[in-house]
Amino acid sequence: MLSLGRYRWAVIAVAAGLAAGLLSAILSVRFQLVIFGFNIMYIVSPLLAGFVESYIAGRKYGASTGAVSAILVFFAVNIYGWFFPAEPIEWNVFTVGGLMLAFQAAFPTAVNFLLAAIITYLLGLAGKGVGDLLVPKNGTILLGYDAGGEMLGIVAGEAVGKPDEITELRRLAVERMLRSAEAMGAVGVVDIDVEVTVLRGLGGEVLAVTATGTAVKG
Repeated sequence: MLSLGRYRWAVIAVAAGLAAGLLSAILSVRFQLVIFGFNIMYIVSPLLAGFVESYIAGRKYGASTGAVSAILVFFAVNIYGWFFPAEPIEWNVFTVGGLMLAFQAAFPTAVNFLLAAIITYLLGLAGKGVGDLLVPKNGTILLGYDAGGEMLGIVAGEAVGKPDEITELRRLAVERMLRSAEAMGAVGVVDIDVEVTVLRGLGGEVLAVTATGTAVKG
């Protein structure tokens, strides 16, 4: 049989976090603590609850309690906002941000994995979008002549750099691909594809942009 005494500080931590979060929400409503027309309780209260709970749990319980109070306070203040027009609430950047922060505190590994997946996907879409801008609708880049005729083979160009250099990296990758085609005696490149790969290491994220296509000779 499990001893309730073992979990005493865990319960106290959650209760203290819940009390701190709800008290801050009450004070925010009472004194109309509003920024940009938005009551700060929707973000501050869950964060305060999670902080108090995590602090007590870490000092007294010796383990995480999952920031339960942060989630409870988040839902409490949002339910209040939906049902009391005096403090209106709707799904916007603040409420979504508050929800993400609450779940981040409770489930950091899962949320970090989800964010990494979303960022990687968005970078891939960005790479494809710029690639489409660089390449005409028919997928052909001319080197000053009419493309068509004999296919000489696959050509590629690559550029590696930081995420904030992505536009320049795409330009370099396409430029290097065209140089390779020109060196083969090609007059154009067809079926062009630009891909972005995210590489992660101890030094942070690095992007590898690769442009490939088929070199053709007139």
